[in-house]
Amino acid sequence: MRIAFIETAKVFSGLVFTGLLLATPGCLVRKVAHVHPPGQNVPVRNATLAELVTKIDAWSNTFQTMTATVDLAPTAGSVYSEEIKEYRDVKGYVLLQKPSTLRMQGQAPVVRTNVFDMVSNGEEFRLYIPSKNKFIVGKATFHRPAKNPLENLRPQHILQALIVPPIDAERETVFTVEGQSRSQRRRTYVVYVEESSRERHQPLHRIITFDRTDLELVRIQFYDADGTFTEDVRYSAYQDFQGVHYPTHIEVSRPAEDYEVTITVEKATFNAPIAPEKFDLEKPEGAELVDLNTAKQEDHPLGQ
Repeated sequence: MRIAFIETAKVFSGLVFTGLLLATPGCLVRKVAHVHPPGQNVPVRNATLAELVTKIDAWSNTFQTMTATVDLAPTAGSVYSEEIKEYRDVKGYVLLQKPSTLRMQGQAPVVRTNVFDMVSNGEEFRLYIPSKNKFIVGKATFHRPAKNPLENLRPQHILQALIVPPIDAERETVFTVEGQSRSQRRRTYVVYVEESSRERHQPLHRIITFDRTDLELVRIQFYDADGTFTEDVRYSAYQDFQGVHYPTHIEVSRPAEDYEVTITVEKATFNAPIAPEKFDLEKPEGAELVDLNTAKQEDHPLGQ
């Protein structure tokens, strides 16, 4: 069962995917959970730190491109709910090419006209919102508090969720501890990824959690260089796609931007060539150009 999202979006390798994705009312997604009675022991599997690192690296190293049809749904309480309240069945189309190129389109229900179109090359993004006739451009790293939710969207938020960053052996160190999921009382392995440094303080980059019942990667928490918690991603419902083991249910939460979005993968093809022009997005004639790198926030009220 689904509840779809959107009026603005995110997953075109730029703001689009993140932005519009975040901006759509969701789609209810069924989730199967195996509940064990209190006190009942759940069989667990063992793994060394080296084996866990291998699983992290292999998670996305098995593919270079991804073409997918997805459902986009904002979580209840998201500040973007009002932005996409008129859309009830939004589908998203994702094109991804490693290391950092992403494009995503979101379509309205029934008529299937574009609600948003977004593309990013990892350095810059372009986002087109037909309903507002806005064409927004900016640096992928651009950040500035804004009243309009779209200005807070960034393609890398979604990109790093879809492509689990591997361990950089030259710049990062790792260690693991055993843990337990409070919600499901499952035992876990928790891998901490820190910046390699001779200093006493080593900045935390990521916390990666594995479920010990099947050793699936189920959660990643991302941190900025200053230690700020920036993103929480949860994975479930893994399936095999042409030899690629990939989750079909991905929940992305951005505390600072106050949005949460669920990505449900319906169809996916991996490692098929994608023509370069598929990542081209030009400003439509007559559309208003909004350059976030130069314009003042009050000069372009995107929500109007």
